[in-house]
Amino acid sequence: MTIDERLNRALKVLGIVALSVALLIAVSAFLHRILVVVIVAGGAVFFAYLIYPLVRRFSRRLPRWLAILSVYALLALLLGILTVTLGPKLVFQARCFAQDFPQIVRQAQDQALGAQDTLLSSVPAENREAVLKALDDMLATAQRNVGALAGQALTILLSLASIVTAFVIIPVMAFYILMDADRLRAGFLRLIPTGHRETTASILQDVDVVLGGFIRGQIIVGACVAVLITVLLLALRIKYALLIGVFAGVVNIIPYLGAIAGAIPAVLIALFTHGFGWALLVVAGFVLVNQAEGHIIAPNIVGQRVGLTPLMVVIAILVGAELGGILGMFVAVPAAGILKALVARFTQGQPPVQAQPAQEKRT
Repeated sequence: MTIDERLNRALKVLGIVALSVALLIAVSAFLHRILVVVIVAGGAVFFAYLIYPLVRRFSRRLPRWLAILSVYALLALLLGILTVTLGPKLVFQARCFAQDFPQIVRQAQDQALGAQDTLLSSVPAENREAVLKALDDMLATAQRNVGALAGQALTILLSLASIVTAFVIIPVMAFYILMDADRLRAGFLRLIPTGHRETTASILQDVDVVLGGFIRGQIIVGACVAVLITVLLLALRIKYALLIGVFAGVVNIIPYLGAIAGAIPAVLIALFTHGFGWALLVVAGFVLVNQAEGHIIAPNIVGQRVGLTPLMVVIAILVGAELGGILGMFVAVPAAGILKALVARFTQGQPPVQAQPAQEKRT
């Protein structure tokens, strides 16, 4: 290959890279302008993936539209039962927590001041006064933040209305996605040259396995964590056990950080209501639950569908947090799993080992 040919090839590669970067920037800017639409559409895809196995099973005996409506009715019944049985208790505990919060703050301050009195008995008086002033400033800052939050009640209500609207739109969009899923897939494959359709179909299958396994698995794992944490806190007689358990199950969707966020309120309440020893028991209980979730529950429910080692997961989460915050952390793991599946297919010429069992399980 001559120098001119190498130069032309390098310029072509550089041009393709530059065009790709420009296209990526343009697409990112466009998506940012329609962020609400992107979030709602993503929620619809998430919901469609979540219920697809049931829809597919019902579709064996029912028309697709009736199968989807049947699954919706089943979910509505389940949600209604949960609302009737757990809703009043959650509302009651949330109201009690809001009423008890000032007292919890005062108890925390009293315990902190008592600890300072014992620890700083040999410290000069001016240093003790500085510590007490710092505590007072922290409490005043917390009170100002609570006041600011109360002043934004209208904005919060408007945001809540938007959330409710989104939850109405998402099932409607998911209905049409499920109705047209096969036609959309076939139409997309028709756009691919004939020689590459089989490979493209296999890639779509890899993506489906990773996304479906991750989404449905995380929901089930979160529910298991919520039940275990609630039982743990009830056994230790920690106040607001159900409220904290549900919160821990929800934030468990965020890898690693979710476990810490779920433990913080339980540990603080145990510390301020039962003392340091009881707080250590709560910490030990959360560690046991999280170890069971990481080594027993998640591997058996999610399995190897995502196919990432713990180190890959940590790196993916850090990159996702840097690029997209909490939302980036959530999508980082399935995105990394899809990338690994694509690399495995193109480098090994065959699907990942976990794809076939997952497909057999779904059919």
